[in-house]
Amino acid sequence: MTPKLVVVDLDGTVVGYGNHRLAPSPTVVKALADVRAAGVPVAVATGRAIWDALPTIAALDLADGLVSTTHGAITYDLDAGRIVGRTPLDTVEAVRRFTEAEPKVAFAVERDEAGWYHTSNFNRDFESKWAEVVDRETLSAEPAVRLVARLSWVPYRHMAAPCPEADRLAATVGLDPALYQVEPGYNGWIDVGPAGVTKATGLAVIAEHYGVTAADTIVFGDAANDLPMFAWAGHSVALGQAHDVIKAAADEVAPSVTDDGVAHVLRRWFG
Repeated sequence: MTPKLVVVDLDGTVVGYGNHRLAPSPTVVKALADVRAAGVPVAVATGRAIWDALPTIAALDLADGLVSTTHGAITYDLDAGRIVGRTPLDTVEAVRRFTEAEPKVAFAVERDEAGWYHTSNFNRDFESKWAEVVDRETLSAEPAVRLVARLSWVPYRHMAAPCPEADRLAATVGLDPALYQVEPGYNGWIDVGPAGVTKATGLAVIAEHYGVTAADTIVFGDAANDLPMFAWAGHSVALGQAHDVIKAAADEVAPSVTDDGVAHVLRRWFG
């Protein structure tokens, strides 16, 4: 059955990994153009902040429709050029608990489109939009769509599985899952978002906008934060370089991101 909605993650799915902006391949850009030419919408679901996602979305030649960023906490309308949905969280308790568990932990928060508000010890070792350096009390004084706790002494590296140091700290802190969604990542990075908000909930909003069901949606991803949308969608595709746990959760495994796995699968129906 031909999909009625195509959804792609960004990092490790349509672009490679790295601490600098990477361009999608012309092959992937054309594959997504072929999908749209067939009248099927293409959406993005990414863990990136909106300001980090938009340049790559533009490089994919996507200029209209809805996209989901910040692990589902932000819905952005490309036509209107503005945020149309957001789910914030209170960060006070999370900052306190992380600080008690590891006093040297660094923090950053995402507040809509303003950029990262961050503590002075937060490593700015990747290209992004930086707002202000603030103390911990100021950082947590207002609700945010995401809190990042980071072990700044952990060097930048790409691993197939979450950073073990971040994994241990998240487990030690033990934030209440009724209040927080916690996702340990790479490089000592721990994402904290509102409970129950995932890429799947973000996609549900987009699918409703297009009048498409989950059963008619195909999703592509490579990481743990893609698992909720794998479970939600009618057909899920893991990129070939993904960890075995991610591939086991998918309906299909494509070639790797460097081998244009997204384009390889989409040619089955489009182009």
